[in-house]
Amino acid sequence: MIPADVYKEFVRTGSDWADKHAAAEVLEGALKTLKAQLTLDAKAEHQCSMSEATEWALVSDRYVSALNAAADARREANRARVRYDATKALFEAQRTAEASERAAMRAAT
Repeated sequence: MIPADVYKEFVRTGSDWADKHAAAEVLEGALKTLKAQLTLDAKAEHQCSMSEATEWALVSDRYVSALNAAADARREANRARVRYDATKALFEAQRTAEASERAAMRAAT
């Protein structure tokens, strides 16, 4: 286990997770704004109540598409987090194995 390689892998997987998490946050945050805009558009177009306009907004193709994009981005962020956590777990397992090997060598002498 080379510390510089471990560091590089932590940075790579951590940065990937951070980037994907940020992208998911942006898309999820934009859903509220889009829903509000689509609700106002539906209210004007259909001359209906706000609750009816909200229903129109929620079933619109634009909202469903944005919701799916946000879900896909969150899924990718979660997968990136799994890769980052797996990198940490591998490092800890390697460190434990090396420590056990050193202890066995000391006991053998």
